[in-house]
Amino acid sequence: MVSINKSIRNNVGRSSHLSRKLSDLPANPGVYLYRDKKGELLYVGKAKNLKNRIKSYFQSRSLDAKTKRLVALIWDLEFIVCVSELEALVLENNLIKEHLPPFNILLRDDKNYPYIKITWKNEFPQLYVTRRLTKDGSLYFGPFFPASTAYRRVELVKRFFMLRDCDLAIDGQRKRACLQYQLHRCSGPCIGAVGAETYRSQVKEAKLFLEGKLEELKSRLEAAMWQASEAQAFEQAAQYRDTLHQIDAWFDRQKAAILDNEDQDIYGSAALNGRLCIHRLLLRDGRIIGRKEYVLEDTDILTPDVAAAVLQRVYAEEPVPARILVEMEPEGTDVLREWLGTLRGTMPKIHVPKRGEKVELLQMAQENARLALERKFEPEELNKAVLRGLQAFLDLPHLPTRIECFDISHGQGREVVASCVVFSNGFPDKANYRRFKLRNEQNNDFSNMAEVLTRRCKRLTDEGRELPALVIVDGGLGQLHAAEAALNDLGIELELASLAKKEELVYRPSSNEPLRIPKSSPVLQLLQRIRDEAHRFAITYHRTLRAKRTIQTELTRIQGIGPVMAKKLLSEFGSAAKVKSADESELIKVIGSSAAAKIVAWRADSGDSQQT
Repeated sequence: MVSINKSIRNNVGRSSHLSRKLSDLPANPGVYLYRDKKGELLYVGKAKNLKNRIKSYFQSRSLDAKTKRLVALIWDLEFIVCVSELEALVLENNLIKEHLPPFNILLRDDKNYPYIKITWKNEFPQLYVTRRLTKDGSLYFGPFFPASTAYRRVELVKRFFMLRDCDLAIDGQRKRACLQYQLHRCSGPCIGAVGAETYRSQVKEAKLFLEGKLEELKSRLEAAMWQASEAQAFEQAAQYRDTLHQIDAWFDRQKAAILDNEDQDIYGSAALNGRLCIHRLLLRDGRIIGRKEYVLEDTDILTPDVAAAVLQRVYAEEPVPARILVEMEPEGTDVLREWLGTLRGTMPKIHVPKRGEKVELLQMAQENARLALERKFEPEELNKAVLRGLQAFLDLPHLPTRIECFDISHGQGREVVASCVVFSNGFPDKANYRRFKLRNEQNNDFSNMAEVLTRRCKRLTDEGRELPALVIVDGGLGQLHAAEAALNDLGIELELASLAKKEELVYRPSSNEPLRIPKSSPVLQLLQRIRDEAHRFAITYHRTLRAKRTIQTELTRIQGIGPVMAKKLLSEFGSAAKVKSADESELIKVIGSSAAAKIVAWRADSGDSQQT
């Protein structure tokens, strides 16, 4: 029978399954699975000796807080005996990937940073910046911090390799290329200026550039330059020569050239308020080409088993480099290296640096981990303090962790739109922003506000989604009372407030007297930031609709030209002025001879009327 440390809360005395299995554990290598009272999987682990490892959970006096919570939930356990530690490690990884147990370390990259995406599967791939990673066969490079780095890198790629960033359907039949082609930032596949094979070669060179593979890229460009020269395509050869010089100059300016050419990953860590951040620097061909961060909740210290788990999770999904630099020796290093060797083909080095440049690299990763935690979570704590101040000022029953703000925008009752911006924990939640084109176009902010509140809240309740803790409307008492009436009609009780511009007065439904918050107060600054964001989002949508109406009205005034045909003309020629100046033959190719004749007749009439 296993002796139990009674100071650790557990279910050994209450669960007959658990007590029976603890008394009959094998001493072999294997994998163990912990389940709760409902049979849900809590944790998957591996062990060189199952008996010793599982017993340690119930006997140790030095468990961390997270492990204590795990032990308190364990109601049943299973184990699978394996032939070796390596087999146990592989099985553990497979089970974690399949079931995602909540107490295992599950790494998630910080998706706030932008990536550069190349739509590799397309015949003519696009290049652009994105913050969303999807398994669509595309290539992703990054993440980049600060975000501006990604946009600057894209500009370099467009300058060196002339890849497109548009989403046009490429058939080579387009009459005119865009400004990017004129600026030599795109090779113009849309007008047939470059074929699929040549364009794919440009994409491969851009890929090498983004991967930091300078020597391979230079070799490829030099070969293409000499090949073009031998074929007497001297202009093309000169382009390759210029690209080589530009790339050499750019890499020479980079200060991240370091050490040798061996591919390496460096892992540094830092802890803050019960969170552990792992910062990973990626070195390829001796240059830092990227970084990734993983934040582990409820983990406040790096231990050998945590280090091993991080490496397992990372390289179960990503290529294994030749060398891995870490702060401490991970648990089961020999078995871990053997497993990584099966993935890589050759066994990587796992090294704890003690001196020299490698220690400086490790310190760089550790400093980046510390800064990442402070950047990500210290503002979060400050925002919580501001939200608590807002709760006190407005006398709210709950902390307003979700705030929605509404604004109306129109031009003398035309293109009436509304915006809804969402702030979660004091930060903009742009994925949940919504915009509305109001059904009744009228210059009446009160009824417009009532309509948008009704539509928004009805949608949320119908779909069973979270209602905001606080609703803010842009305006004074009139807008506030309109919003209150709309919610009453729906039978919904929400905390409401309005913020009037000029004097920045805050109104609440319970009183006609405004609240005056000091102008220097972070609470008022938060309200202003939310209100201004709602105004920006609404007016941007209004201007978009107004621009569409202005452009299309000129063309749709022509008898026989409807909105669909006007849109087609604008898509092809770019503006109403260019439609006016287009040859009849060009118009026929786009909209047919009958419609083209109507435009030509309208153009003639317009010319006559102007002369008159």
